[in-house]
Amino acid sequence: MPDYSLAQWSLLILAGFSCGMGKSGLAGVGMMTVVLMAQIIPGKASSGAVLPLLISADILAAALFRQQILWHHIRRLAWPIFIGILTGCAILRLMPDAAFKPVIGAMVLGMLALQILRLTKPDFTAALPHSTGFLWFAGTLTGISTMVANAAGPVATLYLLLVGLPKKELIATMAWLFLFVNLSKVPFSLSMGLITGPSLHLNLLLLPAVVAGLFAGRWLVRRLPQKPFEFLILSLAALAALRLIAFP
Repeated sequence: MPDYSLAQWSLLILAGFSCGMGKSGLAGVGMMTVVLMAQIIPGKASSGAVLPLLISADILAAALFRQQILWHHIRRLAWPIFIGILTGCAILRLMPDAAFKPVIGAMVLGMLALQILRLTKPDFTAALPHSTGFLWFAGTLTGISTMVANAAGPVATLYLLLVGLPKKELIATMAWLFLFVNLSKVPFSLSMGLITGPSLHLNLLLLPAVVAGLFAGRWLVRRLPQKPFEFLILSLAALAALRLIAFP
């Protein structure tokens, strides 16, 4: 067993539970996994510890949400996200840890501002989400933030909300999109030594918490209508972004 205190184990289990809940459609909750893991495992090593945990949750979520997947959104985002992953890999190698999370938090807040604009001025924002420029902005930002800090859930969720996906289609599309995205990050994380034997051992121990979180989140999401669902996602994403900025 890894040598952690009871308080540290509590945070790690909560991180695993949050990871599972995030994959049920509550992307803002999933952001807490990044925050909590960084409390226990400092620096870039926390990124390597989080990634296999996310992949295990992705596999479970993809198995649960096999219906209503909008594959054309995944295909459209594929190249922008891949370019973002390559960019994020370069950033991860060159920049200090302290610079990453505040920048990502600010970008998420920018996406939130666009979503609020969409809700308050629908005529003004009607064409924006479907433009090629916005697609590349959102996809590249998703790739950068997922490679740097495993923090792309709110960014991709906000983009899919902006293009008008209903709740069920959004959850299924997100599950499969991030299964492909996180698997594509593994070679880069291995090459930088971020995924190790001890980190994989920790991931295995936290797997039951991930499963519990996924089913708890699925139960909650099924009972939320579309408007409260969008409000909850926006609120959680805002809190997660502010947390990244205030406490990097």
